[in-house]
Amino acid sequence: MTNFKAKVVEDIPAHRLLGLGGINSGGDPEEGWETIYLIPSRLGWIPDFVTSKELKAGEFVNVAIKDNPIWEVEAVEDLPAGTAVQCTEDGRVKHYVPADGNHIGCTLHSVKAGEVVAFFRKYGTMPPSQEQVLAMPQVEKETKSKRTRKKASV
Repeated sequence: MTNFKAKVVEDIPAHRLLGLGGINSGGDPEEGWETIYLIPSRLGWIPDFVTSKELKAGEFVNVAIKDNPIWEVEAVEDLPAGTAVQCTEDGRVKHYVPADGNHIGCTLHSVKAGEVVAFFRKYGTMPPSQEQVLAMPQVEKETKSKRTRKKASV
């Protein structure tokens, strides 16, 4: 496990996805040379961290890297078990929409909007062929069997 201190740029509720801010995230590039900043992850981003408690703007917090493949984050909408999820604009999760960016994992159970969902981390995008399978209902064509006449025996 690795630990380091980071400065929170804005108020962030518990169970949200976090990203790393840039050198000027705090408004002071000089401070930014020696400071790691935490910001809420945004729509379609691949998050860097998750928080289990509320964070206040301006505070320094200890960040512990635990390499846990399961994260718990607030869901913005009802989600069934086994749903591919992605980050929302405010660091929560929603169902994956390829046009909105990367997926970040898959839910381990169902939840209602506002509840915390556990998901395993698996980052990426879907290839077009997989998007088509998920986006369109699969309808099997009925095939009629060919009738063949048997030759009469003489």
